[in-house]
Amino acid sequence: MTQRKQKSGKSVSRRTVLKGSAAAAATLATPYLGASRVFAANPVEIVHWSWLAASDGEVWAQMINNFNDAHKDKGVQIRMELVPEEQYVTKVLAASATGRAPDFGWGTAGKGAQLARDGVTVPLDELIPQAGLDLADFTDSSVAASRYPKYGDAMFMIPMDLMSLQPEINLDHVTEAGLTADTPPKTGDELIEWGKAMTKRDGETVTRSGILMTGSGVQPTVTWGIVAEQMGFRRASDDLKTAAVNPEAGIAAMEWVLALFDTHNVSTRDVTDRYKAFGTGNGSIFWTGPWTLNGYVGQGLNFMTTPFPKIGDVQKTYFEMGGLELYTQQDPGRHTATLEAIKWLSDNSFLWTTVGRGASPRKSILDRPDYKTSGHPWLVRGAFVEGMEFATIPEVPVVAGPEFTIYSGGNFLARTLEGVWAGNKPPEQAMSELQERWQEGLDEG
Repeated sequence: MTQRKQKSGKSVSRRTVLKGSAAAAATLATPYLGASRVFAANPVEIVHWSWLAASDGEVWAQMINNFNDAHKDKGVQIRMELVPEEQYVTKVLAASATGRAPDFGWGTAGKGAQLARDGVTVPLDELIPQAGLDLADFTDSSVAASRYPKYGDAMFMIPMDLMSLQPEINLDHVTEAGLTADTPPKTGDELIEWGKAMTKRDGETVTRSGILMTGSGVQPTVTWGIVAEQMGFRRASDDLKTAAVNPEAGIAAMEWVLALFDTHNVSTRDVTDRYKAFGTGNGSIFWTGPWTLNGYVGQGLNFMTTPFPKIGDVQKTYFEMGGLELYTQQDPGRHTATLEAIKWLSDNSFLWTTVGRGASPRKSILDRPDYKTSGHPWLVRGAFVEGMEFATIPEVPVVAGPEFTIYSGGNFLARTLEGVWAGNKPPEQAMSELQERWQEGLDEG
């Protein structure tokens, strides 16, 4: 789904294996005799697959280590293995077919529908109360994102974090341009004016992007997706039967993105590594997710985060939920043990949702008086928490969901839009191609 940035300033793919975190987290089970009603007298090693691969992966490895430390005398340990994100679903399917699936792993609605349809992930509605998890303590949006309406509306994930895309702004560039950080851009027009003020050029060539964009891949695709939704476009109708609702708005959003390059001249197609560009000061405004915070804060970057501007008629931004899903096992008894481990990780996710990634899905954690003052400064993470109020552009929960995902650099959507950004394909043609392919995906179910 993305690239992410490490503390060193070097960019890595969000799908790249973080070997250091794997080594830190791959603690083997030790044969303790536990008193747990679940683990009885037999030591248990729970196998966890993760595709978290950069600064957020480092924090997640710490979470796994914390669990293992807390349970070293209780007969249970988690062994974490990292799997590249682009291979994750394929590997889970293959492992499940041979009866060697991990006990649990990371999921999102965009990936999980296929696994749910194929019976690889485990419906959790009966297991959740057995583990003592109280769904009333989870936000409504997180519970809804964990269910798949086309597959019995069962719950297939335990929510762990809520993420959105919000602009990060280089404060040194703000000062240099004579702007005021206390009044960040709230509308599309204000955004363009800020972008123009912070852009640097050598003749007609942009040398520092006031609004950080790339000529292909994730950044223009997700930008289009957010702006299109704000303008009234929908990838799928609410009943998941009709694709590309209000295509005129989707076309207008493509033209808005193109104007960043060709009309306003605040972005350049020459940027290939957006994370590195922002981290090294070659971009001023960069909308991204909370997975970047640990890396940028660690490198000492002077920046703030602000809510995504209202460019269309309705303020919206991209929503993604990170959750943990259970996989089918030859011994279904492992599910109860695994869910109890997940409950511990959820109950103790304060660190994860103040340092590792986005907002907590747990109301009790959000209500803690120290939630705003712990972890990374509120100046850099506050918008990722408060902005969840308008993070209403979700994944499309169907088997073909990955083809609808706006936060992707290689799916059908991104490939279709490549020609638009390069000037080789009219927006109308791209919209027609999307409508046809997406309708096939909805019809598939």
